[in-house]
Amino acid sequence: MIVGVGGAAASEDQADETSTPSQPPSAIAALQSAVGGFRQRPKSGRAQEDLAEELIALRWVCDLIELEFSETAATFAETDEYDQQASTSPYDWIRHRCKMGARDTSDRLSIGRQLSALAESARAVVEGTIGFAHLSVIARTRNAYAEYDMVDAFDEVEILELARERSASRLWHFGQQLRHGLDAENLAREQRHLAEARHLRVVSKDDGSVIVRGWLDPIGGAAVLTALDPLAERTGKSDDRDWERRMADALVELASHGLDAGLIPQRGGQRAHLQVTTSLETLMGIKGGLAAEMEFSTPVSSKTVQRLACDATITRIVLAPDSAVIDVGRAWRVVSGSMRRALNARDQYCRWPSGCDRPASWSAAHHIVHWALGGETSLDNTILLCQRHHVKVHEGGWQLARARDGRLVAVPEHAGRFHVPVRAREPDQIPAA
Repeated sequence: MIVGVGGAAASEDQADETSTPSQPPSAIAALQSAVGGFRQRPKSGRAQEDLAEELIALRWVCDLIELEFSETAATFAETDEYDQQASTSPYDWIRHRCKMGARDTSDRLSIGRQLSALAESARAVVEGTIGFAHLSVIARTRNAYAEYDMVDAFDEVEILELARERSASRLWHFGQQLRHGLDAENLAREQRHLAEARHLRVVSKDDGSVIVRGWLDPIGGAAVLTALDPLAERTGKSDDRDWERRMADALVELASHGLDAGLIPQRGGQRAHLQVTTSLETLMGIKGGLAAEMEFSTPVSSKTVQRLACDATITRIVLAPDSAVIDVGRAWRVVSGSMRRALNARDQYCRWPSGCDRPASWSAAHHIVHWALGGETSLDNTILLCQRHHVKVHEGGWQLARARDGRLVAVPEHAGRFHVPVRAREPDQIPAA
C-alpha cells in the first residue's frame, strides 16, 4: 500500500472481527467514520481564504484516495472474485459495482497496474507536487509506449518534471506530441475520425429564439475559438457582459460579417442576405405600425428595422389593399460603394465615442439622423459603428449627437432625448451593385 488514509492498518484480531460480509474492513470503516465526521463540520461563515485552502487540501485527499483505489483495483483484477460473481471481467465488475464510467474504470485499472513502474510519479502525488490527473496522463503516455514495444524509451523523469510545472491539460498536449513521435499515422487517423464525428443542431423555437447544440473535434473547435475569441473580448471598461454573452454576441457578429462581406456562397444567383419586409410607418417608427417580417425570425421591431436600413439595399414595393403587388422599384443602395470607401478611410474603426477597436470591415455605416427621418446620407451624417454599438444606439436607446465643437457624444438611454423632426424621405438613389 502506498499511503495510509484515515487510520492504522487492521490487526489480525480486527480482521477476524470484521470478516463478515455485512461489515466493511476496519480501515475502511475508520475512513468512512472520518469522512462522516468531517462532513458534519460547521460550513457557514467561512472566510473565502479558508475555502480556498480547504479546496486544495480536499483535492489532495481525494487524489490519495484515488491512488489507493487504483492500486486496490489492480490487485482485485488479479483475483477471480469477479468471475465468482458472474462478471465477464474485472473491468466489468468494477464499472458496475463501483458505479463508475467506462473511461474512469479503464483509467484506474491502468494506473494501478503501472504503479510499480511509475513509483516516482506516485510519490509526487502523495507529496502533493502533482495531482492524480497528472498521474493519469503519465500512465496513459507510458501505455502508448508499451503498445509499440517501446516502453524502455519512456522517460518518466522528463514527463514528471513537466507535470510539476504544467496543468494536467497542458501535460496531455505534451503526451500527444510524444504519441505523434511513436505513430504519426495513428494520430492522424484519430483526428480524422474526430472530425467526422462533428455535429451541430440548430433548432428554432416558437418565439423565434434559436437553440444551438453541437460537438466539434479539437482542430475544428480551435478554428471556431480562434475566430470567436478576439470578437468576444470586452469592448471597454463599461462592457459588463459575462463570457457566455460575449461569445454569443461574437457568433452573431461573425455570421453578420460573413453576410455583409459576401463571404457566404450565393443562393439562387443572389448573395446570401437578411431580407426584411416593412411598411413605411414601421421604418419611420410611427406608432401603430405593424412589426416587420424577416426570414427565419419572428416579427421584428421598428428599432431593428432602422438599424438594418442604415446600411442596406432598399427595394420599394407598392401593394394594393388586398396585398397584391402593384409596382416593384429598382434596388437602391443606401450607402454607395464610393461613400463607404471614404467612410472606411476616414473612420478606420468603430467610432463609438468612448473607444472601440473593431475595424472598418467589421462595422456598418450608421446615420446619426436616420435617412427615414430626414437625415442625409453624407459623410457628415454617417459614422462607422460595430454591431454591438450599432445595436446599443438603435435597440438599446442610446443616442449619438455632435457637440458644438464637432465632437461625437454618446447619450445614455435615460439621460434625455434629442428630438429630431420627422420628415419622411427616401434614401439617396444609389443603384445596388
